[in-house]
Amino acid sequence: MSIFQGDLNPQERPRSKLNIRTPQATDGVAVHNLIRKSAFVDDNSLYCYLLVCTHFAMTSAVAERNGETVGIVSAYIPPLQPDTLFVWQVAVDPLMRRRGLARSMLKFILQGEACRNIRHIETTVTADNGASRKLFSTLAEKLGCPLHESVLFNRREHFLNLHDSEHLLRIGPFELTARTTETIHPIAQEIQHERHL
Repeated sequence: MSIFQGDLNPQERPRSKLNIRTPQATDGVAVHNLIRKSAFVDDNSLYCYLLVCTHFAMTSAVAERNGETVGIVSAYIPPLQPDTLFVWQVAVDPLMRRRGLARSMLKFILQGEACRNIRHIETTVTADNGASRKLFSTLAEKLGCPLHESVLFNRREHFLNLHDSEHLLRIGPFELTARTTETIHPIAQEIQHERHL
């Protein structure tokens, strides 16, 4: 069942705590469904998301509520940049937006053992992706470090005019201390963190 089916309106949904955790292979279908419904997020194959939920699980996070997947952050550490977390895709259910959920999922990832040497965060965004730009500019502000922007993949040179240019946003350097990760702001008291190591 798609998490976007409107069987209950937001006011009728039973209240329960959000759970942010490391993804597993069984999350692949739900993650794929969420991505397919998200604006500004490129849809890839189900197989791709199965790899995200297994090969890149320790640098990714899913959020669920009432048994439904309501958020995903997929990320990885580039082999040639061991101090950098590259955030590939971020998607949040429309009913869960504007609550700081994406930032809380990023916090969950950064607190993991896999990110103990991370000093920079990178992502790519198009010029018109205001939501992602706001997320990462706010994150840089919370971490107290600069954000640099440059074109990574050019529309004409790399995408043959089939896709808008992708701009690289680079945050850092920063130190991942307990105090630093606290500044990334979890959403209210309704989040439960569950780490599967």
